[in-house]
Order: sequence, then structure tokens, then C-alpha cells
Amino acid sequence: MPVDLLHHYRHVTNHIIPGPQSLSYFIPLLLLPTALLIPRHILPRWLSIAFFMPTITLASLSAWTAMRGVDVISVDVVLSSLYLLVLNDPWKDFQYIPSSSSHGDVSNSSPRRSIKGDARRSSTRTTKSGRTTKPKTLAISNQHYPESFAQRLSWVLNLLTSIRFNNWKINLPSHDTHQPPSPAFPTRKALFLQALLSLTRGYLILDLTSAYTHSDPYFTNPHIPISSPLPTTITTLFPLPPQFLRAMILSAQAWALISQIFYAPALLPLALNACSLIPDSWSPHTWAPYFGSPLDVLAHGVRGFWGRYWHQMMRHSTSAPGYAVADLLGLSKGGLLRYAVITVVAFGLSGVVHMGLVPPEPLGATVSVDLLRVYVAGFFWVQPVALMVEAVVERVWMRGKKVEGPATIWRRVVIAIWVGCWFTLYVPLLGEAGRQLGYWRHWLVPFSLWKWARGEADFVTWSFLRN
Repeated sequence: MPVDLLHHYRHVTNHIIPGPQSLSYFIPLLLLPTALLIPRHILPRWLSIAFFMPTITLASLSAWTAMRGVDVISVDVVLSSLYLLVLNDPWKDFQYIPSSSSHGDVSNSSPRRSIKGDARRSSTRTTKSGRTTKPKTLAISNQHYPESFAQRLSWVLNLLTSIRFNNWKINLPSHDTHQPPSPAFPTRKALFLQALLSLTRGYLILDLTSAYTHSDPYFTNPHIPISSPLPTTITTLFPLPPQFLRAMILSAQAWALISQIFYAPALLPLALNACSLIPDSWSPHTWAPYFGSPLDVLAHGVRGFWGRYWHQMMRHSTSAPGYAVADLLGLSKGGLLRYAVITVVAFGLSGVVHMGLVPPEPLGATVSVDLLRVYVAGFFWVQPVALMVEAVVERVWMRGKKVEGPATIWRRVVIAIWVGCWFTLYVPLLGEAGRQLGYWRHWLVPFSLWKWARGEADFVTWSFLRN
């Protein structure tokens, strides 16, 4: 690796975002698929767990020691390994639901078949025009763990890349009854337009909120509390409580950034599918939606936000350990104590994953790196409190009443106020970490349309582009 490139890499991974610092980082990335590729008749389950899980854990600990902290990917690999190797048995319980090819051919690579899985169903496919259609009903067999290596390799790769387990049955009724999911978009063009809208909307939000953060000293001065008065010019435009407005700015930026993470990368596989270079099942327009409806938040509160609206990329890997603990304790299904255990474990692990956003040597921070990690994780660690409050209130409110119908307008208003107050209280935990990490010392987009429209000469906001 050239000296300059190595210097830049170390600067980024030490001061901006954590990254691999040793070869041990990559060992779990190789061991997990290797474990899944070995059939049970060669390596029994107990022996697979006894060898692979400790090795993956020790390699990850070595990588974290070299990095002086965790990062998102490495923690997620450990949780995925725990989910797939220990808490579940994909060899026996997982089934892939193949879709027909554009010619109506049925992929049936596995010699093993599930009697229940051999039901006739209508499979989605994409026509040459790009429209997602339902072809004639076809007899499609769900694919169990294949016997041949070539088929097994394809099966395992599909499993590891299906983060939300779309088109998979995983022996979880609440998930399996919704598989295969309805396609998010009727055509490739629809997804392209949605991605274009998302990119444009996100860019404008980041540009405008950057203009705000550069006019409000709270975002760049870590000694100013979030409840401090707003600048006079801002108070005139936005006569809102300071903490509420700042929390909403933080939330808008987080939403805009995370939306880009999903829609921008989707354009590449979409284009490859349009050129018939990859199958429909790999094209994002045939997948389930990335996000739910905002109405779910108004109907179900904070639970609706996390459980239905927000992306579910880590839902299974973080919640499965909680289910295992609840089962071990013998907690009854549907009980509040069981729900509490599951949510505490899920958000506890989610907090640890998001600790991986904090580098070991943040530039300009006035507090310790460990406290910054607690700020980030703390936002997730407090969420079970809101979920339990809602669950208890709902049970008390619904006691002796008939099954709840659609939420009334007044209930939606109350829920909106509650959700707004909750996130106003706790989003600042992320804001404190963000300003200590220096996120708002720079404009978040390289070219500011806001500055350009105002005739400002420095509308190219990133210095290395100006130079």
C-alpha cells in the first residue's frame, strides 16, 4: 500500500470512522460462510458451534483490540454468527423461496423438498419492460439446504446477503407468513424515480440543515447546552423551543443520510437487472420496501417507529438473543415481562453495534471516547422505556374493551405529541456525540445550492474540491 494512501487510511480509521487494523478483522467474514457451507453429515451441529463460534469471537476480540474499539460491521458479523450458528439451525429449518425466471422456468436446485413448501404459488417476475408481474401459477418447491456444493454455495450466499430474510422461511411464524414479500415497486422505472426523489430530497435537506447548523453555535461549540436560547435571527424564523428545534434538525439529517444509504446503492443492481446481467431476485425493485408508512408511527407511537416504519436491517440478529433469554427464563408469550426482556436485549445490542460509529481518536472532542460511545449507545438503550410505557398504557386503556379499530384523529394527535416529546428528550444524545465528533464543523454536501442561490462564492463547500 503506498505510503500516502496508508497515511490517509490511518487518519480516517483513527479520527473519522473505525476500520480494520489487523487481518483478524477478516477472519469472521470468512469463517461464517465456511461454517454454513459444511454439511451436517461432515460436521455435526454441536461441533460446528464449538469450533466456529469461539473462533469467530476470539478473532473479533483481537480485531477490536487492534482498532481500540468496535465497528458496525464486525459486531454485526458476530451477531449474525450467533443467530445463524447457535440460535438457529439453517441446515434444518431455513428454506429459500425461489422465484421463477423471466421465461417461467422454476429454479429447483435442492433435492430435498418440504411437503408444506411444495404448495403452488404465484411468483413475481419482471418483464422486458421492467414491470413486476405475477405470472401464471407455478409449482415451486422451497429450497432446503442443498446437497451439492455448487447449489449450496448459491444457497449460502443468498442467505448471507438477505439481511432481512426476504424470500426466506426461517422457522419464525411472524416472519414466514409474510414471505415472499410483495414487491416494493411495480417497475424498475418506479424504483429509479423513487431513488431520484430520495436523493434530491435528501440532498436538499442536508444542504438546508447545514445552513442552519452553521448559524446555530450549539452545533459547533460543545460547551453550549442544547436548551440554550436560539440565535435571534433563528428565533424570528422558527419561534420554537430550542431543544425541540435542534432535535428536529438532528432527526431530519439522520433520516436524510440513512435514506441515501439504501436508495443510492440500489441504482447499480437495478441497472444490471435492466441489462439482464443479474436475476430479478437480486434487483431492489422486487424486494420489500425499505421503510414502512409514517402512519404506523401515528397509530402505534414509538413502537410503530421502530417496529414498522424504520428499516429492519438488524431486527433478527439483535432480537433473537432476547427471545432465547426469554425462553430460557420460561417467560410466557404475550407477557409484559417477556416483551421487556426481548426489547432490552435487542436495543442493548443495537446500542453496541452503533458504538462502532465512534473512532478511537476523535478530533477536537472535549470528552473521552468511551463517553462518546455511551452517548451513541445510550440513545438506543433508553428506547425500551418508551416501548414498555406504551405497552402498559395500551393494556390498561384496552382492558375490558373490544378489539381496537382505526386510531381516531385525537388519538393520533396525542401519539404525535408523545413521540415528538420522546425524541426531543433523547435525540440530543446523538447530537452530543455528533458535535463532539465534529460532524457540523463542515457542510454535509460538497456543493451548496443554498449558498449558490444566495450568490455566495464559497458554494463549493469541501476544501479539497476547491483546491
